[in-house]
Amino acid sequence: MVAWTGRQTGRVKSSRLHRKRQYARVSHVWRWSLILLLAGCSASSGGGVPTTTTTLLPPLETTTTVVAPTSSTVAAAFAVPAVIDLPYVQRVLETLYHLEGEAIRHAYAKKAPVAESDERLVAIFGGQTLAGARKVLRSNADDGFRRLASPPGDATVQAVEIIQATPTCMVIRANLDHGPQYSEFRPARPPAVIQVSKADVLPYNPTGWGIVVAGEPDPDQNLKVCS
Repeated sequence: MVAWTGRQTGRVKSSRLHRKRQYARVSHVWRWSLILLLAGCSASSGGGVPTTTTTLLPPLETTTTVVAPTSSTVAAAFAVPAVIDLPYVQRVLETLYHLEGEAIRHAYAKKAPVAESDERLVAIFGGQTLAGARKVLRSNADDGFRRLASPPGDATVQAVEIIQATPTCMVIRANLDHGPQYSEFRPARPPAVIQVSKADVLPYNPTGWGIVVAGEPDPDQNLKVCS
């Protein structure tokens, strides 16, 4: 597979998928310290978790049919709205980091980052984030996955601010915690800034978005990079 080069643009090729994935052009070179999917990531922030009260009702004497979502319903869920709001951004980010968790669990089950694990990463990440994800996943594999939870969970992500949004690019400030992937404690980190760009990333990624950058920006960094 060929990862992005240059200014985090280009094409990612998969010999197994036989398709090209084209991510949107990034207009600036980012100087952020990356948050990798498996190392140096934040742990639980320690904040309180809202509690809810659930009233249990007697089971109904009916038969429930579970209908799997169709490709059209999935596409509708991630179609770019006329006004990009936080609920839409949250839905995209939660799905992307769930897919990241699936890629990690796939490698964990195989006890090695096999070709399909890499294809799953390619469908989620681009540029330096892809290179970093591959490097750290390999490092954990070489260590026998001893530091990971059994099985690894999904990173938690909470979008808190839309810095910039266009139909092909979004820059979001979010709380990102990779702690659920690990068996060991991970210290909390400041909020991350995540940039996602439109991408042709099927079949593993139904969102139509890929993560270009995720990290803590420099204080003087221009965050509005969507062209």
